[in-house]
Amino acid sequence: MGKIGLCFVNPAPQIQPGFVTAMARKCDDMGLDTLWSIDRVAYDNLEPLTLLAAAAAVTNKIRLGTSILLPAVRHPALVAKTVATLDFLSDGRVTLGIGFGSRPNDFGAVEVPFEGRGSRAEEAIKLIRRLWTEESVTHRGKFYQVENLTIGPRPIQSPHPPIWMGGSAESVLRRVGRMAQGYICSSSSVPEFAKIWDKIEGSAKAAGRNAAEIEKACLTFMVIDDNKAKAIEACEAYLKRYYGAVRMDVEKHLLAGSAEACAERIRATFAKGLQTLIIGVAKPDLRQVDLFGEKVLPLVRS
Repeated sequence: MGKIGLCFVNPAPQIQPGFVTAMARKCDDMGLDTLWSIDRVAYDNLEPLTLLAAAAAVTNKIRLGTSILLPAVRHPALVAKTVATLDFLSDGRVTLGIGFGSRPNDFGAVEVPFEGRGSRAEEAIKLIRRLWTEESVTHRGKFYQVENLTIGPRPIQSPHPPIWMGGSAESVLRRVGRMAQGYICSSSSVPEFAKIWDKIEGSAKAAGRNAAEIEKACLTFMVIDDNKAKAIEACEAYLKRYYGAVRMDVEKHLLAGSAEACAERIRATFAKGLQTLIIGVAKPDLRQVDLFGEKVLPLVRS
């Protein structure tokens, strides 16, 4: 069986301040592999790296990741320093999942052009890696100019935290093959994952990389409820709030229903060749985390 993690996705108005640390402790105690956070600017989610720093303080084993962070809306020097600090505080437990953005308002909020965001993010990633591993970095690019810059702390992980990428555009798949240590697909992409992976594999081969070293991951969402209709309704409520519309067949693609149904869907996802499953807890209720640990995990691991 592959690796499993939960993702905190709920907006701040739906929770209390202690929710995040309580969820992090529960995930660590139940032996999950990873804990993740989402990233937006023009939305009332919690800032992801701050959230993961709080999680790092109350956990010991679980890896901490962003699924996903938008590097193009932050200066690379600040991303490098903040993520390196998080890696230090967590004793080397960070995975930096990045995305390229699909909402102009996130970019407009910080006065960064939406156009060219993919190229901007790619340049940022290259600079971040240099700032993590080199002294006196000078970079003169299309989007960023850095002169003789050294930052600290250095990440605990060597040579640096792994960088994963999410998205489905052809340009993203090419970048994954060239640059990423992991790929995060959406749950609606799982049925076509073999075709997607062929494209990533082709890009990796062209770049002289071994695609077998790229982690295969998926982000999905979950509501556990023996009443399937209520579970689907709760998933749809989350999707409407976050995306503005329900853009997929919830029953077909998400984990919505009884513990048995959720466990069966998880096993089916891993059967498609996925190695890591990231599960967004769509209902803002810590009992969902408990139900996952008490009922779903034992079925998946049996």
